[in-house]
Amino acid sequence: MPAGRPTDYLEEFAERVETFCADGYSLTAFAGEIGVCRATINNWCGEFPEFLEAVNRAKAARARWWEERAREIAQKGGPGGQATMVIFGLKNHAPDDFKEVTRQEHTGKDGGPIATQILTPEQKAEQAVRLIDETFGLVSHGGADADR
Repeated sequence: MPAGRPTDYLEEFAERVETFCADGYSLTAFAGEIGVCRATINNWCGEFPEFLEAVNRAKAARARWWEERAREIAQKGGPGGQATMVIFGLKNHAPDDFKEVTRQEHTGKDGGPIATQILTPEQKAEQAVRLIDETFGLVSHGGADADR
């Protein structure tokens, strides 16, 4: 018999999560609805394959709900931030389809490749000494100057 607290999972949660999220609600809201924390939902997805499949269907149903709101606003308009809220909902609840992608490229001189230099440990040490000298105005590292 396994040790630990028995699970709070009920088979009915597979159906309930789909129905609940079909109204646009998140998995976190579902967790609150059934009195567990969000991490429990994640754990159940790992423990109960039928629940994982239901959660994936629930996410698709939730995305459909948000897309329907976007279509309504596109067709009829919407007052006071409705469009912003729907954009936010779609980006967060259906990121595979609605995430913003920003691409940045870095190039070297005249659009060419970035020049790199591989230094040996000795070369790195020499470079560090040179930078310290430049920063603090030191001239050499031997004799009496080394005590400064």
